[in-house]
Amino acid sequence: MKGDLTLMSGLLMLAAVASAQTAYPKAASHAHSSWTSFQDPAEQAFSLNVPTGWKTIGGTYRFGPLDPRIMVDMVSPDGQVDIRLGDYRVPPFAPLTPTLRSLGFTEGRRYTPRNVAQEVVANYRPGWVFADVYGQARFSSACTQLRLKSMERETPIHPSGQNVTTTAGQVLYSCESASGPRVGYVFAETQYTQMQSSGAWMVTWLCSFLAPRERAAEALNTMLHALSTFAVSPQWEFRQLQMNGSAAEGAMSDFKRGMAAIQQDYQRRTAASQSQFDEMDRALRGVDLTTDPVDGKQREVVSTGTTHWINGMGDIMDSPTAPGGNFRKLNTTP
Repeated sequence: MKGDLTLMSGLLMLAAVASAQTAYPKAASHAHSSWTSFQDPAEQAFSLNVPTGWKTIGGTYRFGPLDPRIMVDMVSPDGQVDIRLGDYRVPPFAPLTPTLRSLGFTEGRRYTPRNVAQEVVANYRPGWVFADVYGQARFSSACTQLRLKSMERETPIHPSGQNVTTTAGQVLYSCESASGPRVGYVFAETQYTQMQSSGAWMVTWLCSFLAPRERAAEALNTMLHALSTFAVSPQWEFRQLQMNGSAAEGAMSDFKRGMAAIQQDYQRRTAASQSQFDEMDRALRGVDLTTDPVDGKQREVVSTGTTHWINGMGDIMDSPTAPGGNFRKLNTTP
C-alpha cells in the first residue's frame, strides 16, 4: 500500500501542473516577452516554458521505482529572482507510529519500505505548517534576517476523502540580505492517508520564490505563467503507472480527478493574482486594509492583530472588544 501512495506522490505533484495550459488561457501579465521550452532531461516526464536567458535546472529525480520527484529551479540573469517548482529534497513521509518507535526510529530517520521509496519518519504537518518549515530551510542561507510576515490556510488543490486528509497554506517572509530587502514566498499542500494502524503523508504540491521586494509581482507572475505551460508526457505517465501493477488503473483515475480539480484551482488563482500580490504587499508593510461600513471608505491601518474601531471624528482605536462611545467596527479585508 505504501508503494502505491509513494507513486501517487510523484503523480500528484505532476498533476498539480499538468492541466494548467487549458486552465490558464490568459495567465497574469508578466514582464517577459520571450520564453523557451525546458524539457525534463532525466526521464522526459514533462516540459514547460521558462524565461529566455534565465538559468534553469531540474527534471525528474528518482529515489526508487515508485519514488519520482520533480523540481524546476529558475534564476534570473542577475541572480536576484529564484523561482522553484517542487523540490527533489522533499521525500514522502512515514508518521512515527508505536511500531516504528519500538524499532528504534525517531523523527528525521530514513525509512525504505520494500526498497521502492526513500521515506523519512516525521509526524504529519498541515500544509501551512510545512510551508513555514520548508521556507525557513530554503531561505535562511540567503537571508541575514528572515521574518515570517504572514501564514494563511488555503483551499487545498486536491480534495480530502475517506481516510485522506488534505490541507494547504502559504507563508510570506521578509528577508534582509547583503543585496537588500527581499521577499520569500511558499505555497504547500500536504496529504495524509490513514492505513489501519499506520499511515503515510506526502507533499502533493509545492512552489516558492525569493525575490527583491520591488520584483515580487514579477516573480509571482512568472511563476504562474510557467505553471500554465507545464505538460506531462503521456508516455512517461503510462510507464510510471505500469510500475504499480494492478493498482495502475485506480492510480490513473485518481490522477485524472486530480487534474480536473487543479484546473479549477488554477483558474481561481489566476483571477486572484493581483489581489494576492496586494495582500503580500500589505503583510510586508505591516498594515491591514479596512473598510468603513458607514461610508465604504477604505483605509490602511497598522496591523496589531486585533479589531480596528473608528468614531465620527475619524479617530481609530484597536481593541478586541467595542471601546464604547460612538466607535464602530472597521471591516478588515482578509
